[in-house]
Amino acid sequence: MKALYLSDIHQVKLIDVPKPVLKTDKDVIVRITSTTICGSDVHIIEGVIPSEPGFVLGHEYVGIIEQVGAAVQNFRVGDRVIGPPAPYCGHCYNCEKGLVGHCINGGIHGCGVTRGDLSGTHAEFICVPHADSCLRKLPDNISDEQAIFISDIGTTGYTPAVHFGIKATDSVVVFGCGPVGLAAIATTKLKNPKRIIAVEKSPARLAKAREMGATHGILAGKDDVLAQIAHYTNNLGADLVIDAVGLEITLQQGLACLGIGGKLFLVGITNKPIMIDPAYFFKNISISMGLSDLKLTDYLLEKVIAGELDLTPLITHTMKLDDIEEALELFINKPDEAIKIIIKP
Repeated sequence: MKALYLSDIHQVKLIDVPKPVLKTDKDVIVRITSTTICGSDVHIIEGVIPSEPGFVLGHEYVGIIEQVGAAVQNFRVGDRVIGPPAPYCGHCYNCEKGLVGHCINGGIHGCGVTRGDLSGTHAEFICVPHADSCLRKLPDNISDEQAIFISDIGTTGYTPAVHFGIKATDSVVVFGCGPVGLAAIATTKLKNPKRIIAVEKSPARLAKAREMGATHGILAGKDDVLAQIAHYTNNLGADLVIDAVGLEITLQQGLACLGIGGKLFLVGITNKPIMIDPAYFFKNISISMGLSDLKLTDYLLEKVIAGELDLTPLITHTMKLDDIEEALELFINKPDEAIKIIIKP
């Protein structure tokens, strides 16, 4: 089968690889109908996320089950499904604690032996472990495009609002309007906060943030970010900051703009240590970071089905698997043009 293969850092190519097979009787083989390039793929290619090269990339997908293991009870051949980037068993120590993204028996698709050696989704087929626990059936009236972002950037963007219990009186600031930041805006809007302030250096992406639900926009590099946030929040500061960038400047501005008792959730992946001013101790702020709560997939899927959540405006291109190398270059080099690219094997 065809698949986008990482042979070494900065070296990716569409090649023929063996079709995956069932490894256990709890696995299923899924024929990919849609996948999409993620910023994490780029981090892996560039070595920001350490991995041992020699694997197929990709972790976002919608597909149709082609083969089921003997112990699989909830699915059958022909079922159309969405799955998480990190399949989980549902019963290990971490899963019982609710940290299913850290399943002891799981891993992450498209990350190689470093994280579970699970087949990547930038391919014609994948093997999904723990199918009964982690897969979700899709209704016929929900398209691939409506569903594909839910379990990865959807849950990533929504986790901060749920983790910190955002209320209708709160002010939320989102730094970075890439795919995750835009998903954070769209999903946090479900909590009906008083305002969602988007901070972004690209005018085009700032306009997209407005489309996705931001009530205010600040153009980084031109506007005075901290002064504008203070103005929009009546000098009370932000209740929640979602940093979807992970740069030192965004983290420092995020901490600085928080009000007393404010909360910051870092969803952007940093590539170096960042110092935190001890003066923030006196603001009683909370800082959190990490992988998304994949259990939120069910809730977000319900909202999509109900017509209350639409992430399809993130899609700027649809391309064939044969053209995925071109799609990857477009995603990396022209971020204003390419927010999310759907790949159709």
